[in-house]
Amino acid sequence: MAHGINANIVHGWRKAARERSGQAVTMPGFVPLAIEAAPAADRHIEVEVRRGAVSMTITWPLSASAEMTTWMRELLR
Repeated sequence: MAHGINANIVHGWRKAARERSGQAVTMPGFVPLAIEAAPAADRHIEVEVRRGAVSMTITWPLSASAEMTTWMRELLR
């Protein structure tokens, strides 16, 4: 889902692979990925909210993530 692929599609791919090979298809384990951390001053949470034709991007400081969670909970009520 995080990559924009519906779970039903992935299930179908796994089923097709299983039918071709005659055995279960296993998912790979955790794959570590090295990424550079952003400087502390630049760390923020960015959320895009869409409603119909209206789109708004909200940028929130990472240090205030608890307040952002509260705000989002109220927004989604």
